[in-house]
Amino acid sequence: MSDKQSRELYLLQRFLPELLDGKSYSLIQPAPPLPDVIIHIDGKLVGIEITDLIPDSGVRQREAAQDAIVSQAQCLFEARHPIPLHVSVDFVETVDWKRVDRKQAAVYLANCVEQQIKHLISNLARQSQFDICINDVGHTHIQGFSLFYLDRLTESCWSPITSFWVPEISSETVQAIIQRKIKNVGGYLTGCEEVWLLILETGSPSSYFDSFEKLVSNSFISSFSKTLIGRVSKGEIIELKTSLTT
Repeated sequence: MSDKQSRELYLLQRFLPELLDGKSYSLIQPAPPLPDVIIHIDGKLVGIEITDLIPDSGVRQREAAQDAIVSQAQCLFEARHPIPLHVSVDFVETVDWKRVDRKQAAVYLANCVEQQIKHLISNLARQSQFDICINDVGHTHIQGFSLFYLDRLTESCWSPITSFWVPEISSETVQAIIQRKIKNVGGYLTGCEEVWLLILETGSPSSYFDSFEKLVSNSFISSFSKTLIGRVSKGEIIELKTSLTT
């Protein structure tokens, strides 16, 4: 499972009990053109497409570069050590992400993680859990990282720590995000009976989206059966009011 898929699944599982009214379900993560997740519930297949609420193109570029570095580092590390770690990476803020050598940064990060747990690997069977935090790894683009291992966890989750937050976001921006996804609805529906759009807030868990109440009072154009915003900082789901496209 890629870093992007594992992070989406990790975040989605925070909201599924509320989304599905506590009902039992099974899920898969198929490949495009199908949605990110397909849920089997009450004899029905429901697709959920997940996207981030990132209105600024510069931020989108930064997060895409950071995701790529972390994902590649995870692949490099797990090729040598198939250990399910939860790794959070803190990147330097003032970086020209267009010029970053992603491969070099990924190799450096994978090697750093390996170095920190090298002495633990041989005794992993005796370790029920451990956590390590490194604040300065000596890299121009990577500030530090923290990692966590728990023997009960079977899935890895490597992700960047993001500090960007949008205190106010316009309805037009949210509509543009929905519009980008609407064009793919036909492909999503080839593998499920209905499809929902889940737009996730982005940023650190302590971030707060100040203008959220303005979005709730508006109506959006959407051909998804449900259009939702997942408030990662609050652990709650809000369903937006929508009307079908014509």
